[in-house]
Amino acid sequence: MAALDLPGVPVQLLVRQRAVAAPEATAISWSDGCVSARDLDRHAARIAAALTGLAGRPIAVRVPAGPARYAALLGVLRAGAVLLWSGTGATGERGRGILEAMCPAAVLTGGTGDELSTWYSGRAGVPLIDVTDLPDATAAEPDVPLEAWAYIAHTSGSTGRPKGVPQTHAALAQFSNWFAAEFGLAPGVRVAQWVSPDHDPALCETFATLVSGAVLCPVPEPIRAHPGRLLAWLAAERIDVLQTVPSFARQLLAESTERSKAPLPLRQLLLMGEAISESLVQGLRAAAPEMAVANLYGPTETVAATWYRIPATSQGVIPIGRPIPGRDVLLLDESDRECPPGTVGEIVVRSPYVTPGYLGDQPGNPAFRAVPGAGSGPWYRTGDLGVRRDDGLLEFRGRRDQQVKIQGHRLELAEVESMLLEQESVVECAVLAVTGTDGIVAKLAAYVVPRDEPCPAEWRAHLRQRFGEVMLPMTFRTVPNALPRNETGKIDRRLLADLGQQQPAHPAAGRVSSAEDASR
Repeated sequence: MAALDLPGVPVQLLVRQRAVAAPEATAISWSDGCVSARDLDRHAARIAAALTGLAGRPIAVRVPAGPARYAALLGVLRAGAVLLWSGTGATGERGRGILEAMCPAAVLTGGTGDELSTWYSGRAGVPLIDVTDLPDATAAEPDVPLEAWAYIAHTSGSTGRPKGVPQTHAALAQFSNWFAAEFGLAPGVRVAQWVSPDHDPALCETFATLVSGAVLCPVPEPIRAHPGRLLAWLAAERIDVLQTVPSFARQLLAESTERSKAPLPLRQLLLMGEAISESLVQGLRAAAPEMAVANLYGPTETVAATWYRIPATSQGVIPIGRPIPGRDVLLLDESDRECPPGTVGEIVVRSPYVTPGYLGDQPGNPAFRAVPGAGSGPWYRTGDLGVRRDDGLLEFRGRRDQQVKIQGHRLELAEVESMLLEQESVVECAVLAVTGTDGIVAKLAAYVVPRDEPCPAEWRAHLRQRFGEVMLPMTFRTVPNALPRNETGKIDRRLLADLGQQQPAHPAAGRVSSAEDASR
């Protein structure tokens, strides 16, 4: 196994050490002004004192964007409690289901509490604690072992029901320290906190910044999902590092280059969560040749697994790279044998930072089944497909559950999307399988945000060059502005399928065109 880089200190203690060493240094930059490391530490101490006696219990953090949100995260960890962090806008059944399943002992708010917080407090009889209105106080902090849970993230399974994924203090500290060291986070470096709280990379970018002494710059909510506003904000705030998903990076690139806006003002762009197309990388290189670009891969169950710094001369498929320290990554066939270079297999991760399992899950989940004869675990079978090149780099080849069989041929939906994105007329796209009443895939549906006028005939011809006649049973639907996205910033495929069937207006995606190209 690769060097473990085993951490010896939890992140909340590392942040305190920064406050002691450089109390006046800026920890958080916000529209209302800067927050020093000392003031952040004092605010976290007040919150930890308010949580006395709740060590080991989940605490929900639903504080609006701003310095108080990050003091709340630190305060929960300092109290020895378990973080359950989400944004303040998730008021639907998903948010209610998570709170009911996790039973947090308190909900931290930034005022009176949002609708979901108030609903849960009344239902469960737990306190709403306004972190912006607490008296000065300190309390003895429990000794938190590294193997204790630090946070619980949630990822949707095939049923659409959120699965609780606990991670330890060791996992959070190890990845935060690696992230900070690898990407040069240090005092004075300004890091955007863009990722939604509902997505666990938000915690990683937050604590990697704070433990390194860099400046955390939360993106205001009205700006976060608007590419034009975010581009201007990045320049005005002199942001050095941004982590985002490739599909949103493509929108930033379009704002930067095609609409005569300011160039991308970043030193480093970190891409995660989705496959990266060659055309996106080429566009980024042309727009910002000095900007470093990296690809991070890994499921929530492992925090992350691999990474790759994309060179300026990169062409073809963009690799997901090599294992992050503390992880072994294997490619296994259906008989659990290691796949030779050039052969597609399932990506399997062995690491002490693999989650101990899903909350409430029955023992023996096959996703965590050990690999016979391959050493001790823990193991996680990702369901993702990959191939190892002759140079040892890994390439992502989609998911097992996104492979479809159509007209007797197996196709990977991510590969179809990648081919469509090569077209200049395509801003972004998603391809879904459409099944008949017998459950067999009858056709593919491509949802496309066109640059100008839709060009379905051109798109179909391009796909035929790659896939041949197997691609004939395919329809194209145009979506204005942008595809719908979930709380994590990824394309919401479930909602997209519903839009295709019902064709209602949607604030994020506009209206799916009812005039679809269905030619054969």
